[in-house]
Amino acid sequence: MVRSLGQRVDPSRLRSLAVAGAVVGLLAGIVGAAFASVAGEPAVDDAIAIEEAKATPAEDPGAHGDDEASVSRSDQRGVGLFGAYALSGAALGALLALTAHGLRRGRPDPARRVVLAGVILAGAFTVAPWFKYPPNPPAVGDPGTLAERQGLYVAVICIAAALGLGATVFDRRLRAARWPEHRRLPAVVAGVVLPMLVAYALLPPAPDEVSVPATLVWRFRVASLGANLTLWATLTLGLAWLVAEAQRRRSPAQQPAPASLTLTS
Repeated sequence: MVRSLGQRVDPSRLRSLAVAGAVVGLLAGIVGAAFASVAGEPAVDDAIAIEEAKATPAEDPGAHGDDEASVSRSDQRGVGLFGAYALSGAALGALLALTAHGLRRGRPDPARRVVLAGVILAGAFTVAPWFKYPPNPPAVGDPGTLAERQGLYVAVICIAAALGLGATVFDRRLRAARWPEHRRLPAVVAGVVLPMLVAYALLPPAPDEVSVPATLVWRFRVASLGANLTLWATLTLGLAWLVAEAQRRRSPAQQPAPASLTLTS
């Protein structure tokens, strides 16, 4: 399927690139889910055990009938986990294709555009929020603060994405001004890192108090980060490889055929 897709993808067409990104993203989601299943689910099980041990009989999930906990834990860590990651990967793959297509100005190499877009999106969706509001296992978190937590998380994503895309414009202008690379790269990095640190300082802290062992919390957080980065790395490198192969196959066809030589005696 991947080989057939690689033969059909056209990096210059957004629709073709988006379809390829969605397919690669679906496969990347399965890879990320496999990582999460091995590295993260044991920490989730431990957190659920702590939560159940703290619950009183009146808070027993089984006492509320069939309205709650209708999905078994085995389904959650199996079909639910892999399905969620696969669907998220497909959506992120389409977003990656859209972002890479939008970065085409001044960047003729489509594979490099995909890698650049992947770095920006992975930083915005995964790395930046993780440093300010890292995820917590099920035993941590008040349902009453869910909306606030989601709002803060989305705010960090928006800020990081805007800084990442702004950095590409800044870099293009510095290239046009003929800045040498040893000066341009530090300036671009500083233009992202410094405003991000200011945003971290101005945003409020996480609203929930962590009441479970720190080792369990950090096991979950590191596993979550690893699973998401695995998804992004697989997606970005996979789509960049497909695009590079498609570009390589099209290059000979785009070149004019050499003129035939006629030998005369």
